[in-house]
Amino acid sequence: MAASQASCGQGACSCSFLFWDLELTKAWLNTVRPYLELAKQPRKDVVLKQLFQPCKLTTLQEHEKCFQQWNVLQFWIGIISALVIFVMNLIWFLAEENELAKPPMSSIFMNALVGVLMTVFLTHLSWFGVMQKHGCCCFILCCCLGKPNLLVTAILSAVFGILGLISALQAVGSAQGALIVVVLIGALCALVHGVALLYVGFEAFMIWKLCAAETSSETGKTEASTKPAAEGAEVVGAAQVVGAAAADIEAAATKAEV
Repeated sequence: MAASQASCGQGACSCSFLFWDLELTKAWLNTVRPYLELAKQPRKDVVLKQLFQPCKLTTLQEHEKCFQQWNVLQFWIGIISALVIFVMNLIWFLAEENELAKPPMSSIFMNALVGVLMTVFLTHLSWFGVMQKHGCCCFILCCCLGKPNLLVTAILSAVFGILGLISALQAVGSAQGALIVVVLIGALCALVHGVALLYVGFEAFMIWKLCAAETSSETGKTEASTKPAAEGAEVVGAAQVVGAAAADIEAAATKAEV
C-alpha cells in the first residue's frame, strides 16, 4: 500500500500518483531477473519485416511484441555503444599528443559507467511500465500509474533518439586529423542507438493509441448499457406518480358524491 495517493483525469487520461508504494516497487524489482533472461535471447521470434516496418502492424499484441523486441535490442545496442565509445576515447587519450586536447581519464571511465547503468535502468523501467503495467513509472519514492505514461515513454524515447542522431551528425561534421576513424566509429554507435530509440518511441506511441481507443470504447459501452436502465427507471417512477395521482382524484370524487 502507498503511504499517500492522488488521482487526476478520467478514462484513458486518468493517472494515479503514489508515494512510497513498496508493493509496486517490489513488483518492479522482481521483474529484473525475468527481464535479464529475456535479454539473453535478443533474436528470439524476431521477424525482420515486422521489426523494421512496424507501421504495418494493426493489433495491440503485435505492437507489444515489436516494442519488446526493440526494447531488448536497444538494451544491447546501448551497452555495446557505451563500451565502444569508451574504447574509442581511451585510444584517443593514448594517441593524442596534445595534453590540452586529451579527454580526462576520469571522464572516460565515468561516462562509460553512467552510460551502461542508465541504459540498463531505463530499458528495464520502460519495459516494466509498458509490458507489465500498460502505463507505469516507478521511482520507489514516487510512482505514477496510468495510460498517459505510455505517451511519456514514447516522447522521451523519441527525444533521446533525436539527440543521439544530432550528436552523431555533429561528430561526423567535426571529424578530422589522424583520429578520424575513432570519431566515425563513435558516431556510428550513436547513430544506431538513436535509430533504435526512435523505433522504441514509435511502438510505445502505438501501444498508447490502441490502449486509449480500447478504454474509450469500453467507457462508451458502459454508458450505453446504463443509460437505458436509468431511462426505464424514470418511466416506471413517472407511471407510479401518475397512478397515485389518479387514485387520489378518484377518492376525492367519491367523497364528494357521498
